[in-house]
Order: sequence, then structure tokens, then C-alpha cells
Amino acid sequence: MSAAAVLDRFVQSRPLAVLTRLILGEVASDELDEVFERSRTRGYQRDLLYSQLACAISEVVLGFCKSPNAAYNKLKESLTVSKTAFYEKLKRVEPEVCRASVQHSYKQCCKMLSTIGFEPWEYVAGYNCKMIDGNHLEGCENRLKELRTTWAKALPGTAVVVLDAGRQIPQDVFLIPDGHAQERTVFDQILETIEPMDLIVADSHYCTIKFTLGIAAANACFVIRQHGSLKGHLLGERQFVGTTDTGKVYEQALQITEGFVVRRITIELFEPTQDGDTTIHILCNLPKRVSAQRIAEVYRLRHDIEHIFYLATTTLVCEVPGLNYPSAALFVFCVALMAINCRQVLFALLAASHGDDTVEKISHYSIASEIANSYDGLLIAITEEEWQRLTPTTLAGRMSYALKVAQQFDISRHKKAVRGPKKPPPKKTAYKNGTHVSVQKLLNQRK
Repeated sequence: MSAAAVLDRFVQSRPLAVLTRLILGEVASDELDEVFERSRTRGYQRDLLYSQLACAISEVVLGFCKSPNAAYNKLKESLTVSKTAFYEKLKRVEPEVCRASVQHSYKQCCKMLSTIGFEPWEYVAGYNCKMIDGNHLEGCENRLKELRTTWAKALPGTAVVVLDAGRQIPQDVFLIPDGHAQERTVFDQILETIEPMDLIVADSHYCTIKFTLGIAAANACFVIRQHGSLKGHLLGERQFVGTTDTGKVYEQALQITEGFVVRRITIELFEPTQDGDTTIHILCNLPKRVSAQRIAEVYRLRHDIEHIFYLATTTLVCEVPGLNYPSAALFVFCVALMAINCRQVLFALLAASHGDDTVEKISHYSIASEIANSYDGLLIAITEEEWQRLTPTTLAGRMSYALKVAQQFDISRHKKAVRGPKKPPPKKTAYKNGTHVSVQKLLNQRK
């Protein structure tokens, strides 16, 4: 059977694998080595290229391999370095290189989205909405010599992510190797990246005088929940301006410093938050043409970035418990962000072929499972040389081909499982016989 016939079979039965290979080819290419050279400060490339290391870790992130060790064993022939050299390279990836890699994936994915005609969503007309939040990596296994005498969890660091809300893809990341350091340590770096007409949406942790003033100085706007430590001086009377799905909305002016007055939007919630809050205050410097209700809704949509973290955790492997070195752990997380970018392009292709409403019903977990189960088979069946020969040579041609492949996707196989409303858990009582119970005895009592 010819390679073209084999590829047609994959297009018909496993289109997700074909789409994934097309998209990854744009992101995880030799250009990553150029990214490494531009952003490195002390690292170097010899026998093991940065692109090879990134591809090996992507095997772990995408669920093809259980660990970096398994990925090394799988790709040993192409890596041509010892396992020790592989791990030494992994634990020394610089934060600047990780950040540049995420930025590269963002640019490539934007090109693909633009090529297929994707139009970014507008949260507020005329503004480029960016959502910022930090993700603290979970404590990892105590494998380092210094950690073997303590029960304390080892914290490998924090990643502060900037989400392009209009495209729903991470566009930048700021890495903090010190697990005890606050996210505020990278505020200056974030401010350097803010451009005019940006709209920064963030939680109360980012509500500082310096940060809000920095955003305003860049001719940008912010929608940030007020932190208890930022008091300011309220001006005038609070005005009721309407309601939203979550509560009653009020507005009042707040003077933060002399000459710096912002709008304070107050929402008296119909139902308390998980933390028990019944009222939240949102600060913003958007013009009056943007209603207070819309500002409240934009802040509520801040959870989009938390959803990205949720997808990275549940459908990808964004943290490897055995990696103690912060550089290695943060690198894995950044590769997961690159994978999320690619996943969002895949969903955009499916939406272009089947409609937005239909794609919203698709399970991310089901998509990830099928790709993990079929991608290796595609790589074995179609060699890289055959792949280059059978697929278009231009980006426009590849995306046009990808849209045709997406039409073969069977939505019915990947729908979300819809469940009814949750019932309150029943009260539990202690068994007289201690902490164990025989399941068989319970089943016998049914009869």
C-alpha cells in the first residue's frame, strides 16, 4: 500500500492525529533552535539540540510517554546523547528560553488562526484583552539529596501566564523559580510588555498602586478586583446602575493617588463566592462608554485563564512529580502551554468546519486521549520524508488541507458527558467495626 493511501486512511479514521501533526510541524520545528540562540544567556547546543529536547518533553506532556526517562528511551537513537547528558540539559533550560518558546508558539499559532480566517473575540470594543494569573506548581517528590531528610514538600516555582483572551491562547509567561517568591516580583517585567489599548484583567493579587499606575501610564486599561490593602478615597455617592446574572451592580469613583481617579464597580452577589464573599469591588479605568455591567462581566470572564490551567492539568501532563529542579519543572509547564496553543488551533479548525456551537460540546479529555493513542501510529506509518512529500509546502496550503481533514472529524465520538445537577452528599456515619467495610456484605444486604 502506498504512503498516500495510508495517509488517506488516517484522514478518514483518525483525523485528529493528522491535524496534530500539521499543527505541531508549525510550532515544534527547527525554528526552536533559532529561538534558543536568540534568547539564551549561558546555554549552548552541541550534540543535543534544543528542538530535540522540546520534542522529547512534548512526548511526556501529550501523554505519549509516562516520564522523561521513557521519552529518552523512545527517542534514544535520534537524540545521540547519553541519558545523563539529556537530564543535565533538561535541568539547565533557562527561563528566558522557556519564555521565548511560548512566545514563538503564540506567534506561529496566530499565523495559523489568521490563515484559516479566525476572528478574535472582542471583550471590549477597541481593546486587546489580556488576562493575567499565576500558576503555582505543586510540590514534587523529594528526590534531591537535600530533600531526603524532610517531610516538607519541594516547590519548583511559579509561572505567571498572560492569556490572549480574544484567541484564548497563552501569549507570554513570566517564570519564578523561587517557590516562596510572590507573583509581584515580576510586575515590572509585565509592565514592560503592556501596549497602548491593552485591557489587563486580573485578580486582587495584582491590585497595587504601582501596577495600576504603570498600566495607565502605558495608555492601557485594567479591570482588577480591589485588594483589601489598597484603600484609596471614595468620591461622591455610590450609584445603582443595574443588575447582571450574578448580582446588583453599583458604581462610584475612587481616588487612588492625587490625580489618579478610577471607577469602582461593586457587585452585591445573589450567591456568595466559594470564599464566602457576598460583595466584590472591581477597579478599572475604562471610559464611561463601557457600562459597569459589561465591566463586571469582563471580570467574571477572567476565569477563562483558570480554565486554561485546568485543561493543562487534566488533559496534558504539565507537571512531572520527579523533577525537582525548577528549570526542568518550569520548562515542562511551558511546553504544556505550547501544547495548549496548538490545541486551541485544532479546535479553531474544527469550529471552522463544524460550527462554534457544535465544537463547544466536544470533550477536551476525549480529544487528548485519541491523539495520545493514534499519533505514534501516524509517525510510524508515514515517515517524515513521505509526510513532507504528501502535504502542501506553504502555510496557506497546509491550513487549507487541515480544514479538509477537519471535515472528516466525527463529533459524535467525542461529545462531553452531560450530567444532571449535583445532589448534596449523604451524611456519613462511622462503622462499628472500625475503618474498613466489606463491599460484598453490603451487596448481600441489598438482596
